Amino acid sequence: MFRSILLLFFILLFSISCGLPDVTGISQEINQPIITKVVPGNNQVTVYFDAQNNEPAFSGYNIYFGDNLNRRKYTLYNQQKNRPTLIEVKTTTVQSYSYTIKVGEYYSTNGNDVNTLTTTDIQNGVPIYVFVSAYQITPSAESSYFDDFSKMATPRPEELNKTISVNGKITGTRDIVELTNENGKLVFKNTANGSIMRVAGDSLDDVVIPPEQGYSTANIDVVANRLYLVKNTEGGDSYYSKIFVRSVNGTSSIVVDYAYQISANILSY
Repeated sequence: MFRSILLLFFILLFSISCGLPDVTGISQEINQPIITKVVPGNNQVTVYFDAQNNEPAFSGYNIYFGDNLNRRKYTLYNQQKNRPTLIEVKTTTVQSYSYTIKVGEYYSTNGNDVNTLTTTDIQNGVPIYVFVSAYQITPSAESSYFDDFSKMATPRPEELNKTISVNGKITGTRDIVELTNENGKLVFKNTANGSIMRVAGDSLDDVVIPPEQGYSTANIDVVANRLYLVKNTEGGDSYYSKIFVRSVNGTSSIVVDYAYQISANILSY
């Protein structure tokens, strides 16, 4: 009996001294986040993605962006100037996340020097490619990278809560549309080289990739809580804009949000 108790004691002592395996030291396959949408803004873009990660050493998500040739040129850091960009906890269910890449955020291009983004790094009219990875901190490892996992978006100027009076124009780098009174109704009148369509939408963000077809050169009634998509053509190039009508004030004025792409033939706004 004594020998049995002594043997059990040594087994327990050995188990305690050795401990359980250190799961944080195990490198493993990490679930890859899926980008659902990238919404451009004024010198910024917001990436939306879905992910589920329950790996033992999972610590969050890293956000990258760059150009078509180097899509991970910029590694974004958190406010403590460390990675991951987004510190998150493990989860057994799919979660939705978002992150805005904007002026003032911390980044590195070499893994050593940490700087802050400026308008030179994220310019209106210049496409960028965004990539999101899941990250485990010990040992340092990330989910796989393939070009197909990244998404393109192009920052652009915007105007919010802008009042436009009758006979006034909505303008960007060029005239987009004119607001006119036609037989007692407010309508959007196209420019000489413009065309327009109306779609359902609750904000500018509801359509971020402009359609190439489906526009009309005819004037169109202005309706509150609707989204208008505009294409202006110059010398064979197309410039895309969008207008969300917040409210219509009789036949005198409207309140709108609008955004316009300053570069030609960019299918992102």
